[in-house]
Amino acid sequence: MNLQLLLASAASVGLLQGFLHCSGMCGPFVLAYSMATVPKSTDGGTVVPPSVWKVLLRNHLPHNLGRVTAFTVLGVVFGAIGSFLNVIGATTGIEAIAGFIGGGLMIWWAIDEFRTGHGGAFVEKWSLLQWKPVQRYLRQGIHKSSATSAYLSGTILGLHPCGLLFAMLLSASSTGSAFRGGLTLLAFGIGTIPALFSVAIVGFYGRKRLQSRTFAYIAAVFIGLSGVLFILRGLAVNHWIPSVSPWLF
Repeated sequence: MNLQLLLASAASVGLLQGFLHCSGMCGPFVLAYSMATVPKSTDGGTVVPPSVWKVLLRNHLPHNLGRVTAFTVLGVVFGAIGSFLNVIGATTGIEAIAGFIGGGLMIWWAIDEFRTGHGGAFVEKWSLLQWKPVQRYLRQGIHKSSATSAYLSGTILGLHPCGLLFAMLLSASSTGSAFRGGLTLLAFGIGTIPALFSVAIVGFYGRKRLQSRTFAYIAAVFIGLSGVLFILRGLAVNHWIPSVSPWLF
């Protein structure tokens, strides 16, 4: 798939699902982190001085950078795996094998999202967030007003293997390139930032937020279409079908 189209698709999925999926999954931690940075008055009440925005930015910017860093590294790893699969495929006369595998799994994820409303949910049982030491570290990190602690906490949260991240990593693998895989997850991660900043600064989580499944379905369509394009690219590279469009492939 054309790199610009791939990155635009990844960023769009991150933006759409950020408000629906990421704000719900990561929102409780992000909101707790925000509330912990708000100073307390001597009588126990909450005060909101003008500098509170600087405090939030100082903590949540590195937190989001940590998440995006984790996403990007995972994208590089999965892109490299896809590249390795392509090398193996080339020795057997089947080019772009990563596109076939990743594209097929992306379509499966999109169908599962429509069918269950939580595509690829099975991967979440392997989450780092279920480990007691990690839970302890995150609880302690909430009360630390440190950019380093915020960055590390964001990195840990970025390694949480949710179904949406699983779908994006399949997309990275399907590129067959560590570089393109990393850029794909970088674009996706940047796309999720507006939603989590909304949770952190506006207190979006726990109030009225987007409950409609519309955005989840739109994101699933993006991912499913990407899967179709990766499979078509694999067919075209093997000369099993004519190249439909050089811009797409």
